[in-house]
This record gives sequence, C-alpha cells and structure tokens, in this order.
Amino acid sequence: MENINQSPIDAVGQIEQNDLEPITLKHRHGLPKELFGMWVGANTNYVVMLEGVLMISLGLSFLQSIMAILVGNLLGCTVLGLAAIMGPRTGTAGIVTTRTSFGHLGAYLPTIISTVSVLGWFSINSVVATMGLQELFKLIGIPDSTTLMWICMGIVLLAETLLAIYGHATIIKVEQWIAIILAAMFLGMFCFMLPNMDWSFAGTLAPGEGSAGWGTWLLGMGIIFSYPISWTNFASDYSRYLNPDVSWKKVAFFSGGGQFTALMLTEIVGVCVGIVAFQTLGGLASDPVSQLPQLLPTWFFAIFMLAVVLGCVATNVPNGYTAGLSLLALRLPLKRVQGILVIAAATLIFRIVTLLYGQFFELYEQWLLYIIIWTCPWITIVLTDYFLRNGNYDSVEIMNWGQGSYWYNSGIFWPGVISFVAAMAVSLLFTNSNLYASPLMVNHFGGADLSYFAGVITAGVLYYTLVKNHPTYAAARAMGESRFPEEA
Repeated sequence: MENINQSPIDAVGQIEQNDLEPITLKHRHGLPKELFGMWVGANTNYVVMLEGVLMISLGLSFLQSIMAILVGNLLGCTVLGLAAIMGPRTGTAGIVTTRTSFGHLGAYLPTIISTVSVLGWFSINSVVATMGLQELFKLIGIPDSTTLMWICMGIVLLAETLLAIYGHATIIKVEQWIAIILAAMFLGMFCFMLPNMDWSFAGTLAPGEGSAGWGTWLLGMGIIFSYPISWTNFASDYSRYLNPDVSWKKVAFFSGGGQFTALMLTEIVGVCVGIVAFQTLGGLASDPVSQLPQLLPTWFFAIFMLAVVLGCVATNVPNGYTAGLSLLALRLPLKRVQGILVIAAATLIFRIVTLLYGQFFELYEQWLLYIIIWTCPWITIVLTDYFLRNGNYDSVEIMNWGQGSYWYNSGIFWPGVISFVAAMAVSLLFTNSNLYASPLMVNHFGGADLSYFAGVITAGVLYYTLVKNHPTYAAARAMGESRFPEEA
C-alpha cells in the first residue's frame, strides 16, 4: 500500500477534517519513523527535568539516580511504545479501543477517568507555561501584574489551542521541529552544569540502611516509570493514520524510542542540576527551578525560560488534542474542534480557581499524579486484548452503539471491568504517596511504591484468566486482519 506524506483530510497547515471516526484506508499516510520526533518534542520539558532533580532530593547518589532513570524509562517507554500499536489496526483514538475489552458502556469508566486526567494535565501545564512566560516578560523589564498574567495565559492558550485544532499532521511536524530546539537548549544546560559536577556524588542514603535504601531507590524508579505510563492513553491517537499493515514493532520502537531519548536526556540534566545546586548552594529549594538564576548566566537563564514555555506548550498540544477526542469518546454532541474549545474554556476556569484558592492547585496536582494508578491496569488489559485477537479489530463495530460484536452483555464486557477495578484496588495495597501510604509498603518494603507494577500484574493475570477462551478472540483471529468502514 502506498504511503503518502499527507491526505486531503489531514495535511500540514490545514485543519484536520476527521473527528473520532476510524481513518479510512484511502486516507492512511505517514511512516512510523515520523513518530520519533513527535515523542521527543512532547517529552523534552522542565517538568521532566524536575524528575531528575527529584532523584537527588530523595537522597539517591549520582549512580543510583542514573540507574533509576534507566530502568524506569526502559520499562515505561516500552509500555508507551506498545500502547501505540493499536492505532493503525483500529484507525481511531487509543481510548476508543477500550470498547473491545470493556464493552461500549463499560468503556465509560476508563474514558471518564482519562478525560479528567488529560484535562487536568492540560490545565496544569498551561499554568506552568504562563508562569514561565511571565518570567520572560519580567526579564525585559515589564512589571508583574494580574493583567500580565492574563495576557500570558491568553498567549499560551492561543498557541496550544490553535495547534491542537490544526490536528494530527501539523502536530507531528511542529513537534519534530520543537524537538530539535528543546534538545539544543537542554544540552546547553548540561554544558553549564559540567564545570561544577561531582560524578562521584554519594547522596544522603547511608550505606547499609537495608530496606530503606533499596526502598527509596524503588520509589524513585517508580516515579520515573510513572511518567511515560501517564502517556499511554494518548499513544494511538498519533499512530492511527498509519497503514494497518505497518509493522507493529516499528510503531512501538519509534514511539517508545522517541520518548526514551527525550526522558533520558532531560532527566539526566535534572540529576546534574540537582547535584550542582546541592553542592554549590547548600541544598535544594522546594522549587529547584527558582535556583537556576544562581547557577546560570542571565542570558542563558532567559533562553532556558523560553525552553520552559516552549516545552510546556509542546507537551500540552497533544494533551489538548487527546482531551478533545476523549470528549467525543464520551459520545457528547461535539465535533473535534468544539471539544478542544471546551477544554480551553475549562482551563480558564481552572486558572481562576487557582487564583482564588491557591492550595487547590497543589492538591489537584497531587491528585492527578495519584490517579495515574488507573493507567497501568487499563493499558495491560488493552494490550492483552490486542495480542489475544492478533491485532484484528472490527472498526465498524467499535463505533456501533447498542449492538454488534463489542456490545457484549448489555454494553458491558465484565471480565475487563472486573479486572480493571480489582487491579486498582490491589494497587492501593502497594501505594506510598502523599495522599495514601500503605502500611505494607512503609513497614515491609522500605517506603517503596510498587502500585504501578502491582496493577500491571493483577490486571494481566486476572484478565487473561477470565477471557482466554472467550469466543470474541477466536472470531477476531479468524478475521485475519482488521475491518474498516469502506469494507463494510
């Protein structure tokens, strides 16, 4: 099948014409390697850098931090890559694929959680980008004020919303260019840290602390792992235009590989920033970025603040795009562009609330980090479903409400719903977070957080046990390949 760079409904610089409907074969285009730059651009930002700083604040040494970053990202980015492989086989958004393993009605449970999660991240990143843009204006002498904040918020929202409205092809292309710019900026940051780096930095974990030592390392590795996992419900949204016969291994490699490259670079820079701040300034501030003016020359600090803004916008464009699709997956009477505008309006409301109730921002951010716990059971079930059906879907039935192959028992596929809820419940037993610390983890696992891994194992084992002989999978394997609308 011929690959073209774009199609009439999805061209760079033109508003994408497709909403949530499966992409027909005649409009499929693109190559898996294009996903690499997209995932680099979306994941090279200061929030990721702070995860590297956090490894030092936890008390890990340089070597322990690097190992936590390497292992956490290898695991997390592998899952992210696998989360992208359904896109070409269904032609629709990743969260819609949930209907085959939960049923149309049962899929509302993870879809609602996903929508709230994506909306929250879009709002928080918009606020962070606004703050960064305010700092840039202050550097050139413009006094800080509420008016300036609203102007900056308007600029950020306009940029994010416009790119999300233009859609898939434009997002892929813009993210590829942003990836180059952001990589250069973070490499520059690394070069400024080099003269003051202590490569033998030992951290604050005393040798021989036993379970507390390895527990802290597991906690750090879990934090690193959780970031790429938080993107899994996005992944197929950007691979759905690829031809269905494309190699799923290439889709997984270029998606996961792009994210892995970005996270490794940015988080290692964060580790270096944390070590240099700890040694030259005597410790880490609650917000380590506030220490950067003391670590960088003024001219580069200004450039880096531009990277903060650009990185948050680059991260938020996929957030906005996916949030709009998630609203459509809830069967709301909206078009894709209308959905994105609703998301932008909700972000403005969020900003007003954070102005009136400052603590709300911190509590909401913690809650968003906490509900990432849903993604591990969800993606495990969806991937198990994919391989049990050999990647064969009926994309006509995926969109067919009230009847058909994926309506199951009055709209619910109980094995998926039961496995999902049970896995989230088990995850709580292995959680150690600001909102809830399980006595099991505190008393017997040295303060580690293994909730993500508990969710994966529980969901995978339980779902496979319940469905391995279900007739839906024999029928899917017998199809030989996915079915799309024009073949109906």
